[in-house]
Amino acid sequence: MWWQPWGDEAFTRAKAENKPVFLSIGYSTCYWCHVMERDSFEDREVADLLNENFVCVKVDREEHPDVDQIYMEVVIGIHGHGGWPMSLFLTPDREPFWGGTFFYRDTFIGILKGMAESWKSDRAKVASSSGELVRFLQARMKTGCHVPIDVNVFGLALEQLFKRYDRAHGGFGGAPKFPSTQPLEFLLRAHAYRQNAAALEVVNRTLTRMACGGIFDHVGGGFHRYSVDGEWRIPHFEKMLYDNALLASLYLDGYTVTGNSLYRSVGEQTLDYMMREMRAPEGGFFSAQDAGDVGKEGEFYSWTQDEISRSVAPEVCEEICRLYGVSAAGNFEHGRSVLMVASDEDRIICERGDIRAARAALLSARDARKRPHTDEKILAGWNGLSISALCRGFQVLRRRDLLDHALAAADFIERELVLDGRLHRRYCGGSRGIPAMLEDYAYVIRGYLHLFEATGDAAWLDRASALQREQDKYLWSGERRAYLTSAAAGLIVRLCDWVDGATPSPNSIALLNVLVMAELSGDPYFGLRARALEEGIPSEAASIPMLYMTAVQGALLRMVGCASCCVVSAKNTSVPPEEVAQLWSKFLPFARLVWKAEGRRGAEIMDLKAPCGEKSAIYVCRSGTCGEPTVDVEVALSLCSAPSLANGG
Repeated sequence: MWWQPWGDEAFTRAKAENKPVFLSIGYSTCYWCHVMERDSFEDREVADLLNENFVCVKVDREEHPDVDQIYMEVVIGIHGHGGWPMSLFLTPDREPFWGGTFFYRDTFIGILKGMAESWKSDRAKVASSSGELVRFLQARMKTGCHVPIDVNVFGLALEQLFKRYDRAHGGFGGAPKFPSTQPLEFLLRAHAYRQNAAALEVVNRTLTRMACGGIFDHVGGGFHRYSVDGEWRIPHFEKMLYDNALLASLYLDGYTVTGNSLYRSVGEQTLDYMMREMRAPEGGFFSAQDAGDVGKEGEFYSWTQDEISRSVAPEVCEEICRLYGVSAAGNFEHGRSVLMVASDEDRIICERGDIRAARAALLSARDARKRPHTDEKILAGWNGLSISALCRGFQVLRRRDLLDHALAAADFIERELVLDGRLHRRYCGGSRGIPAMLEDYAYVIRGYLHLFEATGDAAWLDRASALQREQDKYLWSGERRAYLTSAAAGLIVRLCDWVDGATPSPNSIALLNVLVMAELSGDPYFGLRARALEEGIPSEAASIPMLYMTAVQGALLRMVGCASCCVVSAKNTSVPPEEVAQLWSKFLPFARLVWKAEGRRGAEIMDLKAPCGEKSAIYVCRSGTCGEPTVDVEVALSLCSAPSLANGG
């Protein structure tokens, strides 16, 4: 069948030929997208019906999240739920008049015939339906008036999260269960702000259960997209770059708070997976890996007892099967087993030297299998998340290779995704395109700020500041006091979203970014932008804060105040001094740690600051005002706490 890309050409053709548009939205590693492709789109009768009666447009939701979000709202409005593949019917003016998700061949044929007949013989019904859906979309895109986020909202957020918390298995809600990072990051900050033991318990239970479950790849590292059950046992086997970047950072933060070596190990294994399997030769990171061939989902990742016995040393074979739950009957399909660990005690045993060696042998054996498909497009925003994760890994694990990979990814973005002076979204096989959307700007800026902290190189702060101004130029909406998701032409509504999804809300990340830049640069431009942006947080965030966890974090940081912990080394070196490494090993949610060597340029806030003789000096600053320097790391840590705690509140 004849697919066309999203753009004016397809809709101009539809208008000229007086045909409706069939819009299919999916992504390369979507299992059910491949099932529908095989079952329906490759069928001759289906293809003939589509080509004869419709102009057919195919959209990759990862390249065009703005298009995806608009039409996902339509499908959810019609059916109460959505998913991929999405199947929609549009007028040549891009207005939807019906839609759904996955359809098997026979059902799909009936739908196509019905939609084609309605278009030909009942255009009034089509116009009525499209008008109703457009009005629905316009109403959905309106945000309520701003309500300030105060301490009461933080308490309500905790109450809502605790209510949805699964006390038995960790996480929130039931099956399917996603590894949501934003609520857990908020809970870590709630613990730091008010020493809330219950918040930390939720984080501990969730991180431990996920690390033991089948959602974590115990052989190759990294996390699958979600668990099909409520116990983290059997995953949906896709692996997404953004999930793994966010989870690696979360586990390393969890380690710095608790000292739990399991979290350190899982964070490190996840970063190693990203570098081993997701890194492009050019320096960026690929977007995703799929679940395997249709009908063989998960076969690559699962095991039989016989496969285990052929892969590991005989003396540990039985223990490997016991530790990871591999049985003759299997816990998955066709007598195969997904590796998972039954108890915390067994998870400790799994770190024993001989068991680690056995896992390496299993990885080697698994690499000989037919690998799942890797989607080799490189997305700017997701690489920004990866840069942040790698920088955090460098700080906590003290591994220089992680920083090197972060720098290589940033160099790739600057080399391949900045075209005509403007950031772009996608690179694939030498092809570049799609002007950057809000998530690209917000996540890349965040990554560059982390690079500045990790390297002490002020050039990354300069680049982050320049990108922020570019973001403001193309995406700021004065009316909404927030950023539009996209500036692309041809969208029937303009999106401006604050709700967290699988990734943190880009508007909320933008708020965190400008708060940090205001503190580090001293430029009032960023402070004014932060105040304006906080006014754009919708009123719903005060009543349902669990949907706006990143925005609430931004409001908390603004309320508490973002401190700058500035370390000035007495040596002219590119290697951070030991005091910096000690501070990096702690969880400092209300401070940004920056450093510079003597004689090198740092952030504006570090101007004229000098070391204390032959020792590094640590200055803690708030709102541009810095205290007296100290050489004592513990003193600096106390000054970096939230003011209410530092002052005994």
